[in-house]
Amino acid sequence: MKIDKITIGALLIIGMLISLGGCIKDDYETPTIPEIPLGKVMTIQQLRDLCPPGNVHKFTGDTSVVVVVTMDDKSGNLYKEVYAQDANEGILVRITSPGGLYQGDSIYINLKGTTLKYYRKVFQIDSVSVDDNIVKRNVGINTAPEVVSISDLSTWDYQAKLIKLEGVQFVESDTSKTYADADNLEYGELTIQDENGNSVILRTSGYAKFARQNVPDGRGSITAIATRYDDIVQLAIRKAQEVEFDGPRFTPTILAGSFDEPYTVMYAINNNTGSGKWVEGYLVGVYETNVDPFAPSFTAPFATNSNVIIADSPTETNISNCLIVQLPAGDIRNAVNLKTNPTNLGKQIKLRGNLVAYFSSPGMKETNGYWLNGTGINPDDQIAPFFEENFKTTLGVFTAHNILGSQVWKWEFYDDGCAVMNGSNAANEDWLISPQIDLTSRVDVNLTIREAINYITSYNDLKVLVSADYDGVSLPSESGVWDELTGFTRPVGNNWNFSESGYIDISQYDGQKIYIGLKYTSTAGTSAAWEVGKVTLTELSKK
Repeated sequence: MKIDKITIGALLIIGMLISLGGCIKDDYETPTIPEIPLGKVMTIQQLRDLCPPGNVHKFTGDTSVVVVVTMDDKSGNLYKEVYAQDANEGILVRITSPGGLYQGDSIYINLKGTTLKYYRKVFQIDSVSVDDNIVKRNVGINTAPEVVSISDLSTWDYQAKLIKLEGVQFVESDTSKTYADADNLEYGELTIQDENGNSVILRTSGYAKFARQNVPDGRGSITAIATRYDDIVQLAIRKAQEVEFDGPRFTPTILAGSFDEPYTVMYAINNNTGSGKWVEGYLVGVYETNVDPFAPSFTAPFATNSNVIIADSPTETNISNCLIVQLPAGDIRNAVNLKTNPTNLGKQIKLRGNLVAYFSSPGMKETNGYWLNGTGINPDDQIAPFFEENFKTTLGVFTAHNILGSQVWKWEFYDDGCAVMNGSNAANEDWLISPQIDLTSRVDVNLTIREAINYITSYNDLKVLVSADYDGVSLPSESGVWDELTGFTRPVGNNWNFSESGYIDISQYDGQKIYIGLKYTSTAGTSAAWEVGKVTLTELSKK
């Protein structure tokens, strides 16, 4: 009998199915879903209180925080991160793998095994597993952004929160750019400004889906997450559509930072960069350095004379609205400080210096001008020097001479460039000599030096000298009569703060040709660090 091949195949398949059917259990077990307990519920503010800046806290028990995700990593502007907030505060959540959390998710995070920490001063929950630490309570929750100004952001009260700026625009130079460099996958940093000239950085990842889009050339509103990088306020957007700049551009009011047009304190906080800027405000307190940790004080008596705190209001007591100003040793400190001048508290003042972070907050350092009670020091009124060496990138026109020891004068980047000598606890004698300076047609010549000194043993180890008969070739220890200059303001010698000497009268050398010498000596037991940022000569007769 002839059997059809198709029939045989069908019978084999049926047999196999019958055989397999006998192996299938009708009561198979459902996979177990791990239970994530809620435990003790804390707010984001309570987490901040638990872990102050500079600390790290790891959770070992069941503690949770209930939040809504305000920015996820779907757009590529974040990676393995989301921002979330509760009713009052925001926080960065770093997750162990990308995805799984989405904008609008209402969740609780069981913090067991996670860590509270700071990176570049950003408060965050680290090592969060979406599977093991998170329970979704709801989805599609809309969090309304809080409308703020750029000035508001300087208080850090909105860190990690969803905010909205209105009446802002990109600065003119950024309107031809894209949000980031999508080709090289590099971050883009664009500047947003308001009509008062306040500004803030918008930072976008090169991996963001909208990275290669052109920014809009107009004014309007932007919805973003407010974050920070150290002491710099930054914004991060969720999508390009939330930058709604469709109105006409404005011309911002840009303060000059000059004596006649000084910055306000808040403007200086928001634009905390630039050299030789004047800021006007009220003396409201001191950042005390006699306590651990250092802390601001707004109530007399004060114990610290090396700085003051100024604000736009004479009654301000919120350090976030204040500028901390360094007072170098000398005339400015003597006239301004609140320790020995308590009646200055509440007075209006103008101060001139370089805007930089100070005590990890917006501040002013290298302060070289002040105006108080109708008098003071205004470097802008001073005439330009006819000789200046600022050691921007090298030792400049000065020549180093090593007399004794293995340490030598070298260049460093401190204070925007300086000459440095450090004996490293060894016997040394090293000179730094200027070229010949012709004073034959000069009258009433004064010298100034800008310097920092640390680990001082004696100013005799750090001499500023003048010679009118050095031959310019030999070792300075073997040629010329060198006169030491004394009686001028010098750094206290126990920190790295640069200060100005003020004018040092060397008019006795008018009509001659001179050399300026910086002589450093050290021993195995006495070794200071000397940094010189600038040497100038000026004719005060031309003032």
